[in-house]
Amino acid sequence: MIGWLKNLLGGGPKVGRLSPEEAHQRAKAGAIILDVRTPLERKEEKIPGSLGLPLDRLPSEWERLPRDKEIICQCRSGARSAQAARFLAEKGYRAYNLAGGLEAWKRAKLPVK
Repeated sequence: MIGWLKNLLGGGPKVGRLSPEEAHQRAKAGAIILDVRTPLERKEEKIPGSLGLPLDRLPSEWERLPRDKEIICQCRSGARSAQAARFLAEKGYRAYNLAGGLEAWKRAKLPVK
């Protein structure tokens, strides 16, 4: 019950939000951009070099992510990726949310493929 209440009230570790430009610079320096959208969404367009791990698979596959790198979680708008970043932060990762998601990334005229 405590865990449920904590989730409801937004408890747990706070994660930073990065602008698209900040995320792009960190990715160039070695951070991982983790795309938590569905495979179909990734097929339509994605950030070059991003790693795909859908949000619904994150609870069972998070341990395959490297612990020695920052992880910038990304989705379409920033909502699903905020959940993913909080989940990873709870597991001890240095996790961030890409504010505004892929839509903000595109508005910043950063590369997509």
